Amino acid sequence: MKTDKIKEELELSLSIAKGSLFKKPEFGHRFKELARVPASENTRSQAESFANEALQWMLDYKHLRSVNAVATYDRNDRLLVHVECVAYNGDVIEFSRFVEVGDVHNS
Repeated sequence: MKTDKIKEELELSLSIAKGSLFKKPEFGHRFKELARVPASENTRSQAESFANEALQWMLDYKHLRSVNAVATYDRNDRLLVHVECVAYNGDVIEFSRFVEVGDVHNS
């Protein structure tokens, strides 16, 4: 599979909420679950887990060789989730997105 197509699949997996697609309810991410969770180290770690979970199918189907998700706080109420993946052809594919979380100061 070409790198452009893999990147498109990766971006969709991390942009579409799980359950949004009628024919593929298991497809997508669960980031919206973090919207009301207080900002903490656990929430940051959960965002990384959700990113890995959303891309697991790409590992299973051998579109990707590896996935590394890192989440960092951009503000008190927002994480930047950055994913770096390696395709089977050796190309490195990166994608970042913001994830809103509960503000620890407003909890």
